[in-house]
Amino acid sequence: MTSEKQITEISQSKSQLRLYGYQNYFKSFIKLHNENRLPNIVLLSGPKGLGKSTFAYHFINYLLSQNEKYEYSVENFQINPKNYTFNQIQNYIHPNFFLLGGNQSEENIKIDQIRSLIKFLNKSTYAKNLKIILLDNVEYLNHYSSNALLKSLEEPSKNTFFFIIHNNSSLIPDTIKSRCIQFKMHFNFFEKRNIFNKIIQNYEFNFNKDNLNRFLYFDTPGNYLKRLVNLNNLNFNFSENDLSCILFLIEKYKAKKDHELLNFITLLIENFYNELSLRDSENSNIYSNDKTRILYLIYNMKKFNLDKKNLLISIDEIIKNAN
Repeated sequence: MTSEKQITEISQSKSQLRLYGYQNYFKSFIKLHNENRLPNIVLLSGPKGLGKSTFAYHFINYLLSQNEKYEYSVENFQINPKNYTFNQIQNYIHPNFFLLGGNQSEENIKIDQIRSLIKFLNKSTYAKNLKIILLDNVEYLNHYSSNALLKSLEEPSKNTFFFIIHNNSSLIPDTIKSRCIQFKMHFNFFEKRNIFNKIIQNYEFNFNKDNLNRFLYFDTPGNYLKRLVNLNNLNFNFSENDLSCILFLIEKYKAKKDHELLNFITLLIENFYNELSLRDSENSNIYSNDKTRILYLIYNMKKFNLDKKNLLISIDEIIKNAN
């Protein structure tokens, strides 16, 4: 354990001024836009923690800040904090921008939010009639909000653009997916490590580079950063192995029903079983089945609001038997 606890927070996607690793994607989107071939409904699909939301906010700033003072710097892939569009979006008051599903404390996009979106689509904007909607975490749509959203996606106007963020480990309705042009975001191990080494410069952490390399083979820079921040804020020893981290966090979650903590536990469980399979390939099917079983239990616990205590005991037993 560390002697002193220092709370650290990860900057939200909308507040991140620098974009790392997405240069080629960004240039491709600019080319599509300049040639009037940018799809009206863009689905950005890839693992959670890959920076898809940050990319979307940067490209949205590029679109909205053209001809503004301190417009987006394509040369440096950087947002100027003095920019009008940036500050309006920070305060959720930009007349041309609508955020759907950006509440970090909720895992459910309610139908009332879709109704607010419909009002936004029906009103005029201050310039160019350009309207941009960012749907963060499309997997958080419930049955009713998903059906209500479909009507808005059917025939968007020429200057209306939807950017939909999808964690590709989660399912989304085929009816939503079929209306989108999907862009699958992917980085290899070396690209992910380069991205992490840049974003970590904004934080003060001592971390094991061997652990970083192991983690990034299976996961994303954003998820590893979240791991470091969460363990630091919980005053937990960074040198402990994944199993110790998981069991420690499960006990924390029992005391504090924080869905972000549960998401983090899920992330560590996936990484834990991936590494077990890598070390012991003969039993990889067993590890894969155990991982799927645990993730299914967590999914049902969240979806049906099941008794968390008993399910966490079951998960705890499965994990302990894995080693």
